Amino acid sequence: MKKIILFLLIIPFACMAQETRPVAVESMTPELTKVVVDTLSKALIANYVFTDKAQVMSKYLYGQLAKGVYNNIKDPQAFAEQISTDLQTGCPDLHMGFHYNARLAQLGPPPPMNGPDPRQDSLRNADMAARNFAFTASEILPGNVGYVKFNGFVDVTPPAIQTVTAAFRFVQHTKALIIDLRENHGGSPEMVKQVASYFFPEKTRVNDIIVPNKRDTSKGWTDPTATDGVILRMPVYILTSSQTVSAAEDLAYAMQATKRGTIAGEKTAGGSHPVGPVFLGHGFVAGIPFAHSYNIHTGTEWEGIGVVPDIALKADASLDEISLTLFPNSWYANQHKAVDRPVEPSTVQAYLGTYEGGLKFYIKDGALYCENPERGNQVFKLRYISPGFFQLDENVQVKFGQQQGAASGMQFYWSNGNISFKQKNQ
Repeated sequence: MKKIILFLLIIPFACMAQETRPVAVESMTPELTKVVVDTLSKALIANYVFTDKAQVMSKYLYGQLAKGVYNNIKDPQAFAEQISTDLQTGCPDLHMGFHYNARLAQLGPPPPMNGPDPRQDSLRNADMAARNFAFTASEILPGNVGYVKFNGFVDVTPPAIQTVTAAFRFVQHTKALIIDLRENHGGSPEMVKQVASYFFPEKTRVNDIIVPNKRDTSKGWTDPTATDGVILRMPVYILTSSQTVSAAEDLAYAMQATKRGTIAGEKTAGGSHPVGPVFLGHGFVAGIPFAHSYNIHTGTEWEGIGVVPDIALKADASLDEISLTLFPNSWYANQHKAVDRPVEPSTVQAYLGTYEGGLKFYIKDGALYCENPERGNQVFKLRYISPGFFQLDENVQVKFGQQQGAASGMQFYWSNGNISFKQKNQ
């Protein structure tokens, strides 16, 4: 696949180049403010996904400059925040951003090149590794349901891929998988394809990226050879919220459009434009959307619309609530249904007796009990779920009156998803 490269607008600053020990901008001046607005305007027109809207934003910035809006802003961070506000006012785009990075400013002017500034990459990669590449959970919930949560899509690097693969390998034998994107604010489109690759055994077209200024389309294909053999085939449920945005929406939209995943939660934010950094010097960095997404299965994208969930859930729903909603007939849901309830002897008479392994079922004081020699003759009071179906202990639910060939007995339903049969002794 052709790699999309954002051409960076590099503006040399002679005054900074002459300094032997560059320092961060301490105070904005009218001259510097004008330089930054000029540089940003050129960057917008050269790179923004829609040229006509870039011109609208540029005109708005110059209007603000002429009105003196920036005259009294001396702090570079406050200046960056005002510019960000003005960009959104001029032309709303959830991905558009403007930032001041004092650490980057201290490193001096950007080197003359096309492509990302490696100094910024070094800072970002170290930060991502320290945060486990945005992965915060990979675990197995009751009922053998996998749960993976990550709050961003980091750049595709060998350490990042190892972390992603490890997270999904841990849950590869579960019966269903929940991916939690409720606090995921996006990131790398390449990482979206990497994550999606774990769910398709064959190469599958997901979301394309179109760069109008370069008249280029990068087709989005999954790559099952990039997953170190981890291919997940279980049902997938993706949790979303109104804060789910960008690359997180990219994955949710792709999984929904290909019918590989079910979306549960709230409608997402609606920001689809991939963004790239443009380093403007003096520590100022613009995040400029340079492309838009396109899905061949739907013929559209989610910009300004969001991903609409298949199952409505509140963003703050607990995992208990989520599991009960998504899996109403699961082991976990049945455990929640189980209640202490007197039994009518005539309705359970056929269940009484001894079963394979020495399990002995009997009635005492209007309740059904089990003595289990496999657990040191420990006695358990069964809790009612439905006719013939009971919670035996913290690990097992039993269904009486079952057949396996000519043998009669009961089914054991284990919390890990396994099912076994216990024959009744004659």
